[in-house]
Amino acid sequence: MRTKRQELYRAWRWGLTAPRLLAGWTGLIAGLGLLRWAGQFAGWSLGWLLVIGAELGLAVWQLRQLARVYGAQLALKTGWRRWGTGLGLGVSLGLLSLPWGLWGLGSRLLVRLRLPAAWVNWVGLHRHGLAGIVVVAYLVLLAYSLIWGPRHWRVTRQGGTPRQMLGSLLVLAGGMALWFLGSCLLVVLNRQLATTLTGTVITWLTAGSLGLILGGYTLVSLLGTLTVVWSWCGQPALPVAPRWPRTSGWGLVLVLVWLVVSGGVITQTLQQPRLQATVLISHRGVDRGVGVQNTLGALRHVSRQHPRYVEMDLHETRDHQWVVLHDENLRELAGVNVTPHQWTLRQLTRLTLHEHGQRAHLVGWDQYLRTAERLHQPLLVELKTTPADSAGMVRRFAQRYGTRLHRDHSAVHSLDYRVVAGLRRDSPQLRVGYITPFNFVAPASVPADFYSFQRLSVSDQFIQAANRAHAPAYLWTPNTRLAMTQAWALGADGQITNQVSRLRHVVTQRPSAAMWAVLWNFTLSYI
Repeated sequence: MRTKRQELYRAWRWGLTAPRLLAGWTGLIAGLGLLRWAGQFAGWSLGWLLVIGAELGLAVWQLRQLARVYGAQLALKTGWRRWGTGLGLGVSLGLLSLPWGLWGLGSRLLVRLRLPAAWVNWVGLHRHGLAGIVVVAYLVLLAYSLIWGPRHWRVTRQGGTPRQMLGSLLVLAGGMALWFLGSCLLVVLNRQLATTLTGTVITWLTAGSLGLILGGYTLVSLLGTLTVVWSWCGQPALPVAPRWPRTSGWGLVLVLVWLVVSGGVITQTLQQPRLQATVLISHRGVDRGVGVQNTLGALRHVSRQHPRYVEMDLHETRDHQWVVLHDENLRELAGVNVTPHQWTLRQLTRLTLHEHGQRAHLVGWDQYLRTAERLHQPLLVELKTTPADSAGMVRRFAQRYGTRLHRDHSAVHSLDYRVVAGLRRDSPQLRVGYITPFNFVAPASVPADFYSFQRLSVSDQFIQAANRAHAPAYLWTPNTRLAMTQAWALGADGQITNQVSRLRHVVTQRPSAAMWAVLWNFTLSYI
């Protein structure tokens, strides 16, 4: 075991000391810095495409140089087949890195992806089935590129075995885990110190912590890459590594470039709009679990907190009315295996719902709306759809309630973009938003008056893209203090939560005391 560790250490030394490799690492870091800096601007540009192409080419070149240093050679094919194989290698590595942040560039690339609204909607409506397909495809690509890749790319010496490649992945995963743990400890330390330090000191502490997190990530990424390529080449035994090359100057250049890039990233992170005014929105009309979701008792209770909106859900009934209900089946809340489309509104409103030891009757939409109007409480209506909906359902809703909801300063949003487009067409004065089940495409692909972003996959880039289109960005559903502070630090315009009173306390604290959440979001952007 000691011998294997020594050989790995020598592989690291060779990968970090050879002048031609230092030049490649310097170029890659500089290119990533340029892409990160340019990520603050909207849309695509020729410069963006050129830098991306240069990064891909340089990455393939660096892999070839590493293979040579480790005593192997990537025997890529000649002519156009050689360039196609190299490009395929770069794209494969990029796709494999995308779910893990793509060195902090994942959101910056995805937020530029423009797709037809119908495609985006189809993916959102079929997300549960597609998720499994994507996971399987990713694992296949991972196995092919990293375990069987050496055979495909024709390493001219004995390539790495599957066992060696799996071992290198474990080393990479272990390094990332240690980096993540260290970053978490820095976040905790900043959170503890924020209660006693002044705003200026907190800013400097945050900047220094960002530098440590970025430095740790850079080191782990380099060592992990060296480990994978060394294993790819069959883990050859290497002579004692040379000393750090003083005459070439590439080591100093690498450090200086990293300092410049890191300084730019830290400055950009601290200058982005964060910790500003936030709209409070009650999710399913509840606060702190008082009352059964989407019922009149919960509405009356939460309205005393004066949220900007009470978010609630509608399903169409068999007699083409609407009932206030989130689930597509009443089995969990009412104990009956019935969908709203199977019963009339009168039958449904006779049911008693049970939640958290509380009871309440299911309520029709007209009664719920009248109660909200008496309380002067604006609503955020989620109009749910199923294949059993009647033809013209969205148009009838717009004709009946569009003007009324606009007068009440209420709004509507939906997971189905066909609803969003229909309401914007039939009731143009009404504010209509799109709910994203996950965030993988430019918000401009699905135009809306506002966006309700799923918080787990959102980033400040998606929020800023929405704001550039003059559309507020609401996040659902942060319920813990950590999640609320994280959303606040991302710059969200509003939060849809089950804990409105807790959210009010979080967003009224001193902003500098929440700067630790900037560190947390920064860390998550790299995984």
